[in-house]
Parts: sequence; structure tokens; C-alpha cells
Amino acid sequence: MLDSEINEQLTAAANVGEGDVVLEIGPGTGSLTNVLISAGAIVLAIEKDPHMATLVSERFSETERFKVLKEDFVKCHIHSHMSSLLASIEPSSADSRYAKVVANIPFNISTDVVKQLLPMGDIFSEVVLLLQEETALRLVESSLRTSEYRPINIFVNFYSDPQLICKVPRTKFFPQPNVDAAVVKFKLKQPAHYPSVSSTKSFFSMVNSAFNGKRKMLRRSLQHICTPMEIENALGNVGRPATSRPEELSMDDFVKLHNLIVKV
Repeated sequence: MLDSEINEQLTAAANVGEGDVVLEIGPGTGSLTNVLISAGAIVLAIEKDPHMATLVSERFSETERFKVLKEDFVKCHIHSHMSSLLASIEPSSADSRYAKVVANIPFNISTDVVKQLLPMGDIFSEVVLLLQEETALRLVESSLRTSEYRPINIFVNFYSDPQLICKVPRTKFFPQPNVDAAVVKFKLKQPAHYPSVSSTKSFFSMVNSAFNGKRKMLRRSLQHICTPMEIENALGNVGRPATSRPEELSMDDFVKLHNLIVKV
């Protein structure tokens, strides 16, 4: 990152302040880490490259506000790591029971990171990530009846309220990538505020099945769940035509449809 202002924007987007516990993924040489610590945060960093983990550990060896774990983020048990850290710190307020995520992550693992973090509203209050611009726009702005509307959009909105903070041109990086980036903030919902479904597993299974036959009407792609007639009747109760396809249903529509046709 050539522009320290971007790290300031990431930190500000998460409203990082004194005593906040922050998870950072892939700290690299520690430029974002430095801004987070300067803002008063206690930082737990995950770094799978042993060389970089040692480098950043040595850089911040003088502070007790920093710890690095030499692990691969997509394989580590981040929930237990963060729960232990939060339990070891005297809470200064009700909000301090929750940690935050602020990270400039490798673009190739962005979807994996989003899928792993967003369902953790019980320990994280917000997740602020620097993503590839195309990915960021697809997660935040994809709307009904577009080719970009996919199951990941249902997932993101089920677990969070996403917001595009700013765009970051590729000239801000060295070496310069072939794509632009963007900062996205996901305000996580606490489990009690998730849409009401009898089973999240069966809900997302139904959504994925619906989009596997994206060109098909739902009465065909979901007929392994119940009969086409039952699906048509359920769609009618949801206020959608019997000929509806998956890209025509909002998250709330899918929630209502699931609760009508899936028996758990």
C-alpha cells in the first residue's frame, strides 16, 4: 500500500478507538497494524507466511497491544481465538464485548473470508475489508433481476448490512495490480436479529439449489423439496408469480418461501 491514507480510512470506517479489539488478516509489514495500534486498538493478526509473521512481530515487540498467530486464516479456529482474547480483557463498555475486523486481504481469498466472518455476529460487530472493486460492488450493490445477483448476495444480507465506503485505484499499490480496489464495511447482525428461518443450513441449501438452475423457474429447480404445485402456491403467498426465477426474489422473499415449503 503506497498511500497511508487508505489505512486511515479502513480504521476510521470501523470506528476503531481506545481499547477496541481488532482482528487483522495478513498484516504484511504492519502498515495498517501501526495505524490500528495508534488508534488505541489491541490487535490480533493472522499471518501464514512465517517470514512476514516474524517481521511484524519484531516491529511491534515493544507493545503489549499486538499479537500475531502464524496460521492460515481460512483454516484456523478464529472464533475460539477471538473469544479467548475478548474474555481476557476487562470490558470498558457493552460494545467492548465485541471485536472488529479490519484487513487488507489477498483478493483471491476474499469470498472465503467473507463467508467465514459474516456469521460471527456473536463476537464481531463489524468487518471492514479492502477488496477487489468488482467483488466489492458485486457483494454490496448487486440487485434483483441482474446477472450479478447470486447466492452470496443473499448470504451477505442475511448476516450483515453491507456498505461501500470508498474506491481505491490500483495506482495506490506496489506492485500495481491489474484491478482497482474498494473498502467495504459489513455491519454484522447479532444472531437474534437474523431473518427468522427454522434452519440456516436448509435455507442456504434451498437458495443454492434455486440458483443452480438460474434459468429455470423455481417450480422446477426446487421440485426436489416439494411438488411444483406446492411451490407455485407458496410463491403466490409470498406475492410472486408462479413463473418466478431465483433472480426475481429478494432475501425476504426467499425466507418466506423457505418457511412455507421446507419442513425441518
